[in-house]
Amino acid sequence: MTTGVSAPLRPESPRPESPRPGSATRPGSPQPESPPRRTVWPLAAKGANGRAVQAFYASVLLATVAAALLPALLFQPHSRIFLLKVAAIVMFASLPGLLYVQFVRFKGRSLYDEYVINLFRLKIDRYCNLPAPPKHTSYFAEWLAEHKKLADPGRDNLYRRKFEAVYGEQAVSTRELFADPAKRPARSEGLYPVILATALLSLGWAVVVQPELYHDFNLLGHLPFSGQPHLPYTALQFGFIGAYWFILQDLTRRYFRQDLKTAAYVSASVRLIVVTITVATVALAPVGPPARLDILAFFIGVFPQIGVQVLKAGLGKLLSHAVPPMTARFPLSDLDGLTVWDQARLLEEGIEDVHALATANLVDLLLGTRVPVNTLIDWVDQALLCLSVPQESGGRQPREGLRMFGIRTATDLIRVWDPARPGAHQVRAHVATALAGDEETGTAAVEAILASMAGNPNLRHAQAFRGHDWLPA
Repeated sequence: MTTGVSAPLRPESPRPESPRPGSATRPGSPQPESPPRRTVWPLAAKGANGRAVQAFYASVLLATVAAALLPALLFQPHSRIFLLKVAAIVMFASLPGLLYVQFVRFKGRSLYDEYVINLFRLKIDRYCNLPAPPKHTSYFAEWLAEHKKLADPGRDNLYRRKFEAVYGEQAVSTRELFADPAKRPARSEGLYPVILATALLSLGWAVVVQPELYHDFNLLGHLPFSGQPHLPYTALQFGFIGAYWFILQDLTRRYFRQDLKTAAYVSASVRLIVVTITVATVALAPVGPPARLDILAFFIGVFPQIGVQVLKAGLGKLLSHAVPPMTARFPLSDLDGLTVWDQARLLEEGIEDVHALATANLVDLLLGTRVPVNTLIDWVDQALLCLSVPQESGGRQPREGLRMFGIRTATDLIRVWDPARPGAHQVRAHVATALAGDEETGTAAVEAILASMAGNPNLRHAQAFRGHDWLPA
């Protein structure tokens, strides 16, 4: 009987070795085992490659330190300043793009498993219509039983296609179950937005730093220079610095949240262009001394809507009413836990106010924002209640009154209003009074609010997810 140590580790049969010259093999005798060096050599090569990579990175770090020290020791002060400005432009302009390159290299496939599990936890659709969950989860047996009931299960799936459109086919952990192994997975994103943003950042930092003249090269020759248009260069510099501050903060947060996609660089390019136009226009308004304009330009770079408000205020009361308002009736800032970075991220997904968040497609938000599902459901849950309960009514503040009883989301109100809970009658009376001022009106208001919210499909998804509150987000 033939035996082999490596047979249980490999599904294919081991290749028989040719007998050595001068040796005889008797029938029925066991075959010689594979020499252990066949498994040792790959491990040794892998270890050697790891040490080579570590040595390369150490050399790069030492070369970086040397490149920063040698100019300070060898060059004159003017040359030092020139090299410092050039290095600042190169480093500051390339840093956002390098973040994306680093993110693409180490983006793992665990995103797909997390995405599929969240679809089951939210009960987005019938189990048979969802992609296959990981086999180690409790959802797999239920999905398999439902999936077998389909007349034509097929291999295509809408929710998996949505994921592939955002992260690419190579990020699907179960791709080998449905894809052709000979077909190369397609990339979901290109580098053109990153290159465009890097070019705009390089141009902006060149305007801010203004490196010294290295060679007197006259591109125009003897042609006259018009000097038009007259632009507030100092204000534009501070506006660019404010925009860069926001962009770098935003990209860094997305990097750690595993949400860094090329769409972020499209937003960065648009922000740079919008800030440039807005600052140049605001400079025409009488905002005060130049120092005040520079400070205002920096904040316009961070919050471009400030510039629109300044322009609208400068029109006067007569003309300002002709300009449509830029603020929403139900702003996202009314929700707990929504920072300016989160508002900017939701704006890219078309979520501009509380109403848009309450009626949003949760699958698209899960894929597009990479916000933790527990946080995302909490925002949607808050939005459902904010749309139904006013901030102020008749000199009272109904939302603050509900907060006294720990009610800040729609599912909180449903749980507290449950008549089967212990002490429900007393709690319902106090909640109704806090909402409307008297128990009778408040009771009718709560019943109407609950009936109106029941028609929103996102409430069903929020309730399904709240049933798994004991699970980690």
